[in-house]
Formats: sequence, structure tokens, C-alpha cells
Amino acid sequence: MTKTPSKIKKVIPKKPNSIQMRGDIWDQHTLKHLMQRKPKIIYKGKSRFQNIVLLEAKDVRMYLDKQLQFSSLDERFYHEALVHPAMTMSPSRRNVLILGGGDGFAVREVLKYKDVKTVDLVELDPKIIKIAKRKPISTLNHRSLFNKRVKVHQMDAKLFFPTSKSYHVIIVDFPDPSDKVISKLYTKEFFQRVVKSLAPGGIIVIQSNSTEDMPRVYWSIHNTLKSIGMKTKSYYVYVPSFGDWGFQIASFKNFIPGRKKVPVPNQTLPKNLSRLFKLPAEVLESKNVALPNSLKNLRLFKYYHQDQKEAVAQ
Repeated sequence: MTKTPSKIKKVIPKKPNSIQMRGDIWDQHTLKHLMQRKPKIIYKGKSRFQNIVLLEAKDVRMYLDKQLQFSSLDERFYHEALVHPAMTMSPSRRNVLILGGGDGFAVREVLKYKDVKTVDLVELDPKIIKIAKRKPISTLNHRSLFNKRVKVHQMDAKLFFPTSKSYHVIIVDFPDPSDKVISKLYTKEFFQRVVKSLAPGGIIVIQSNSTEDMPRVYWSIHNTLKSIGMKTKSYYVYVPSFGDWGFQIASFKNFIPGRKKVPVPNQTLPKNLSRLFKLPAEVLESKNVALPNSLKNLRLFKYYHQDQKEAVAQ
């Protein structure tokens, strides 16, 4: 997924790059600076969907369309928070679906659970899958995409959903909703399709952007899930590369956040998961301001650019 770094407030260039890019301008400047220092280029190319740069400086990092995808120094902060609360709270973990996440890091975390029988990974860009199966990414993701429990579907998530299989945990790791196309993946209508594949009592978790810099985006996703009748809880973690980062977790049945400890090894999560759900007062202020996102009123990408503009201006 493409993330927008938090807490990077510097002088705004008067003339932004003429190429239309998604996401945060500071990732573009950071990448330009890194390239001037001539790092080791592991891969540089273009797929049907995006420009891809995989490089090694003091860390291994991937940029998609000049937006930072991950840094090997701290990706665990994000991926452990994305995966383990949902896996811990779900009454069953037999079948898991991951939408996005072609780098294999979320799959790596899911495979820590021995009671997981199948993992379906749906990734749009086949080139990301190829890169994730090669070193150094395959080393970082523990060769998760080669695991016999994993089936990779190289296709658009909108075209995937099977009618004969249900999932106990669904993990949504899409890019930030910076344009109309991606915003459609966060609509009421799309979520309704996704949760038709959710097993009774199952859990869905969705990456939901920066709680600090994108509060309306964060709460719009929350309120969109609520609008389809789901019991929805919000949480966040601090990711050094990106600042505070938020998630929404939901089920059609009541569940208690943090009721159990994560039963598998992890490096970044608190022993008491309920700590993740204690949001600062300033984050809660936007909860009732942000409205649900739908195909009839596609407002999420507008919230994205409004929030970004205000964050950069601060």
C-alpha cells in the first residue's frame, strides 16, 4: 500500500512536478534525494499500473509512483498491527483473504498461525508479486508467497469474490484513496460485496491512513463500515516512517478489542491490545464530521486532498 508520511512539514515547492502523482509530495523529494546519493538499485521499471523502484540504502525500500511503500527498518510496526488484532479477535482463522499486500509481508504474519489452512492473496500488479518472490524481499517476507497454504490471485479485487468460499478474516491493504479510482475500493457498495464472503463471526480489518494528518479519511472509512451494519472499532499505531497510522476493524457480531493476547511471536505490539484502541481526543474530534463514502457520493478522495492540504500547511 502507498502511505502518506506524517509529521513532515517543510517548505512547499512553488511549482510541483507537472506529472500527476498520487499521494504525498515529500516521498517524491526523499526519493530524489536518495537517488542523488546513488544507492544500490535492486529494481527500477514500470508495470501496467505503476512505476516501481526498489533500492537499498541503509534499508531496503520500495517506491510505487514515487510514493514510499515500505522500509525494511520498520515495516513490522505496520504489518503486525494490520494483521494480529484481527487474527487474535476472530473466533476462527481457518480461511484468510488478503486484498492488496502483494509484497507478502501481511502473508508472513498470517502464516504464523498454525490453524490457518488457506490464504488467498489478491494483488492487481503481477510485477509486485514477481519482485516479492525474489531476494531481498523474499528474505524479508520469509518466502511467504511460496508457502503451500497460500494461493496468489493476480487480478483486480473487484473481480475476485468467490461464491463458494467464506473467510474468517479479511485483511484489506489497499493504497490510500488519493483518486476516484482507488476511492471506489472504499465505498459502501464495495464493502458490501467484500463482507458477503465473511464467515459468521468473522473479522475484517482495513488500513485507513494517518489518524493525525488524514482524520476525515480515517473516520469516513469507519463510518462507511458502520453504514452497512458492522460493529466497527478504530485503532492506530506509530510507524516511524509514516507517523501515527490508523486501522478499522469490524464484524457483524460484537467483539471486545484487546480481549486476548496475540498468541504468536511479534516485535512491536503491546501485550494488552486494548491500548491500540485508545485514540487521542484530537483524533476523535473528526469522527462525526466525516461522512460515509459511496458510489453515489464519492467523497473520500476529496477528504484525502483536503486533509493533505491542511496537514502540509501546518
